Amino acid sequence: MMFQRASLRRCAAWLVGLMGMAAFLAGCQPGPQQPECWTSPSPDAASSDTAANVDADPSSDHQSNPGEITELSQIVIGLDGSGSLLGHLQAEGNVWTRTLQALQLLTAAQPAEKVVMRVGGPAPETVSSLQTSANLCFFAGCDDFPPVSSNLPALWRQAGPGQLTILVSDLETDASLTGALVQAIDRSEPEAMGVMAVQAPFNGPLFDPFTGKSVGDLNGNRPLYLLVTGPREPVETILRDGAGAFGQVHLQPVYSSLLPVETGSEEPIHAQQLQLLDDNGQPDPQQGVVGGGVPVGSLSIVPVDNVLTVQVEPGQSRQLALSVQGMLEDTQGVAYPPGQLILEQYNLEEKQWQAGAQGMTVQDLRLQNSNLSATVSLAAGLPANLVRAKLPAHRSVEDWWLALNAHGHGAHDPIEGRTKGLYGLLTSLQASRQDPDPPPAAAFCFAHSPT
Repeated sequence: MMFQRASLRRCAAWLVGLMGMAAFLAGCQPGPQQPECWTSPSPDAASSDTAANVDADPSSDHQSNPGEITELSQIVIGLDGSGSLLGHLQAEGNVWTRTLQALQLLTAAQPAEKVVMRVGGPAPETVSSLQTSANLCFFAGCDDFPPVSSNLPALWRQAGPGQLTILVSDLETDASLTGALVQAIDRSEPEAMGVMAVQAPFNGPLFDPFTGKSVGDLNGNRPLYLLVTGPREPVETILRDGAGAFGQVHLQPVYSSLLPVETGSEEPIHAQQLQLLDDNGQPDPQQGVVGGGVPVGSLSIVPVDNVLTVQVEPGQSRQLALSVQGMLEDTQGVAYPPGQLILEQYNLEEKQWQAGAQGMTVQDLRLQNSNLSATVSLAAGLPANLVRAKLPAHRSVEDWWLALNAHGHGAHDPIEGRTKGLYGLLTSLQASRQDPDPPPAAAFCFAHSPT
């Protein structure tokens, strides 16, 4: 099943029914007897693996009054002093010096006192200037610079509303500190938050953020990030001018996002194409025909308006792809973790949704520009039921978050040009900027029934 992102305030919904082995339909205007799959709230942000250790702070109010403008009082630039950034300093072409030049360009016009800190130890340490970090010991932990880890939350523990805070880091903090970082930023009550990434040459050691141990060396490219919080105007200025500043020092490409990201149209998006796949994920149009309706218990799922249906042969497992802009293959777009699409079954007797969808698995979830696509695997012989697939609001993201995210924890997973834990960190930060229980970015319902 393939679908496109919708607004956080109005969720796009499709109904899909299954006949034979299953008949599927998708639409935004269900019959009066069908459960309203788009009205139930999405799971709490804490359901995310990386957000599980974030304590909600009910006193925090992220919906700042648009008429209020927080004045800039101070600029704090925190430089991650852990060994995982040493490779940028050691790379050919003065990469780190050029990074510092871009930082100076980005902050030169801001009318506030600037403070530079080395981050990673129990508390940030003030240093005399950005150029202090051009010393190998700044990252290697020698001479006047004691070794540090990636205690990034400490940079925000003393931050106030008028402070513009800029962290320069690879954002591969210890996984156990992800929740603490989100919580520390949350408690500093920033008016705005954004993140910028630049692909920068790297020649040095790599560390596993989940264990802190060295996993070898890399001579290639690695993303370098600016995590920016503070008053809205300077945060937006940094994000807007970032590509130009890094472009002047010949470091590109540059990506940026203001959190939370915009998630598309205010109007529901309807499915336009339906495609059956065989067990190998290949198109198999011979196994089914389009049309028909499906009875599920006391409900009658009937195609209306923007509805697509298909009948397939019984007794076999099958896959289904639903799309607005066309099917995305493995070589197209960038991959979401499939588990981010949450499946629920509808209890006809209790008239409510329940967690889990027996016999169904999200095989693939991909994003290309505004086209978000999924392939769902269906086991043979499933009893009739309704299933809802939801993408929570905070997990609807921009392409580059996924493109720069490294999957898995193994030593052999590709890491060049990518960052471990990036998707989880950014979605957790995004959740902290949204209402506690926002409607899902998209909700999709499908009905299935054996012959």
